[in-house]
Amino acid sequence: MNKKMLFPLKTVILLILAISAVSLAPPAVHGFNFEDLIDGMPGEVYTMVDEKGSIIMRTARQVNVGDEYISSDNKHYRVKSVDGNRATAEYLRTVTLADTEQNGLPAGMPQAALPVQQTKGASNKKIAIYSSHGAESYIKGDGTESKDPGGGILDVADALQKSLEKKGINVIRSREPHTPHDAGAYQRSRRTAEEAIKENPDAVIDVHRDAVPEEEYLEEVEGKKRVQIQLVVGRQNQNMANNRQFAEGLKKQADKNYPGLIKGIFMARGNYNQDMSPRAVLIEVGSHTNDKELAEESVQLFSEVVNDYLYGTAEGGETAGPAPTTLQGAGGTALRAVLWIIFALIIGIGAYLLVSSGGIEQAKERLRSFTKRELPGIFGRMRRGGNNDEEGGNEGS
Repeated sequence: MNKKMLFPLKTVILLILAISAVSLAPPAVHGFNFEDLIDGMPGEVYTMVDEKGSIIMRTARQVNVGDEYISSDNKHYRVKSVDGNRATAEYLRTVTLADTEQNGLPAGMPQAALPVQQTKGASNKKIAIYSSHGAESYIKGDGTESKDPGGGILDVADALQKSLEKKGINVIRSREPHTPHDAGAYQRSRRTAEEAIKENPDAVIDVHRDAVPEEEYLEEVEGKKRVQIQLVVGRQNQNMANNRQFAEGLKKQADKNYPGLIKGIFMARGNYNQDMSPRAVLIEVGSHTNDKELAEESVQLFSEVVNDYLYGTAEGGETAGPAPTTLQGAGGTALRAVLWIIFALIIGIGAYLLVSSGGIEQAKERLRSFTKRELPGIFGRMRRGGNNDEEGGNEGS
């Protein structure tokens, strides 16, 4: 086989191996967030402002260039610069959410066409709840901002669980606190999420609280001051588009049920273990400075939003469909991507051989020669760690 043909084939093989190694890395690598070092910890507050300097929102979660935010009034922003703890975001557009009638049916659709989820028995309705930062607490109610091993955020998650169960939803629940609140918290909670996902829940909710002044999360809802809930979607995961759609669907339903309950949707740098499910969301239920009792009331309202969206709308019914049974989880999507890449490369190699050889038979002969003579040598050198130069015949550097 001539050397001109051997070089591109070697390159293709090494490229396949490199892509596979990166894509099929252990799930724990994908689950790491540098933000784990600081998010939710009192003291560090980031302020997002628009280009005129008006405050959009404040959060203890680190804000980075490229992060996006949909505000309570559905204005969509993207962060274009960060200077210290101040992030400047450009206004993109005002998000228009589709209007729906009762039971989630578009206007004019016959009422007999009920969403699929409404025909499911209660035993098929499942939602998983856990808390990656289980030590988080509320000063008003717990007397402190953090409790190790388990803080007030677990009580808030309990309130969400009980309210969902009253609506006939089976809740897959973990009270594991995953303490301490450090860079390894999401690594530890990933194992909890993995176990929950094995039971094919319709949604996975990671319950947190923020760490900013209390007024940041206070809003009048139905004539009463209530603690708001912020939805967080990790930008660095392959399910980001689906997770965002899920979050927007929840906000749309909340705006209908309880306008003002959802503070906004923060699309932040990070993973937050959301690569494991297309229906995963992290919720910030108020701040450490808010009243825990009010936070518990807010998640009770939120449970109604979740129930109505997932099991009462056509859109949510599609979202809550059964999870994949094959190639499932973080590695599954990566594996499918690798297989598609390999398939495309094989087609490309075949086309290259056909064109360069001048015919099908000549291409077959070249491929046989390559697999018998050259391919074993390539992998042999890789195992030895050598660098056998074809022209010089020297091994090593």
